[in-house]
Amino acid sequence: MPVEISQAQLPSILLLSVILAAVVIAVYLSLKSGDKYSVEDSERDAISFAGVVKEAQGPITTFLILAFIVLIVWAIAYLFLYL
Repeated sequence: MPVEISQAQLPSILLLSVILAAVVIAVYLSLKSGDKYSVEDSERDAISFAGVVKEAQGPITTFLILAFIVLIVWAIAYLFLYL
């Protein structure tokens, strides 16, 4: 039995598909982001504050770069559309 999609449902299905693809890509990138910078690297570079808090500086991950790009593009598009 074939599934019928009306023209009114098409934008909703397209939006759902884009959101699902974005979530899959985000999860993949967040899982792969730790491959380049190991736990040993972060422990070596860590600075301890009173033995309670540790701070380590490492490279920015691909997930964060992509998230920042998406947010900047969204903000620019929002400004052009609504200001």
